Amino acid sequence: MEMNGKLAIITGAASGIGAALTRIFVARGARVAAADLDAGKLAALAAELGSDVLPIQVDLAESSQVEPMVAAAIAKLGGLDILINNAGVGSLARVTELSFEEWRRVMAIDLDAVFLGSRAALPALIERKGNIVCTASISGIASDYGFPAYNSAKAGLLGLVRNLAIDYARNGVRVNAVSPGYTATPLTSPSSEAVKDAFLAAIPMHRAAAPVEIAEVIAFLASDRASYVTGQNYIVDGGMTAHTGQPDVLAMRRAARRNS
Repeated sequence: MEMNGKLAIITGAASGIGAALTRIFVARGARVAAADLDAGKLAALAAELGSDVLPIQVDLAESSQVEPMVAAAIAKLGGLDILINNAGVGSLARVTELSFEEWRRVMAIDLDAVFLGSRAALPALIERKGNIVCTASISGIASDYGFPAYNSAKAGLLGLVRNLAIDYARNGVRVNAVSPGYTATPLTSPSSEAVKDAFLAAIPMHRAAAPVEIAEVIAFLASDRASYVTGQNYIVDGGMTAHTGQPDVLAMRRAARRNS
């Protein structure tokens, strides 16, 4: 198995992309320190996957908990080959309606925790020539109505990924990002059917990604098969960002001809 013996930390591991990735890593021979706020879901995941999953409850919004979590995970695993900074949250409000507390909560989880976790993990990763993969977003490449905190945090995350990649390449550590588009996760599930339909209409593949489809790209970047890939952002969005946003004039003309 391609990850046999690898030691990994995955944040946001209890559900969605993180849970899918934890299953992939364990199936391919890795041991995983699975970090999440939801202790119940972590326990269920550990019960499902067995002793190769070490659950660690952590609130990444609390900066004081991040570095101790990484230290505890490394101690339990006996080293570290892979850090997956996957946890993330969003908020919906324009700047004039967004409280500073909510702004800081999004920044703390989506950006600060990546900085703190990566900083704490780097000595162990340098020792084993490991790598970091961060779950970014297409919302870090362009902006969305009403998501100033999320857009800013994910754009900052992509800048941090590029910096880490060039600063630590000489130490044998690779750093990459994956930017998902609309994905069927607990983060998007509260959306109304009208919102979901609007997203699907904007995606050339006309469907949401399954968490495992994003997780497989992350797993590739974390594996030795990507040994010459660093500083990159892999977009996995069903073609959404390939589109200018302009209307499908050809389809409109064909519909007009059918109706004439």
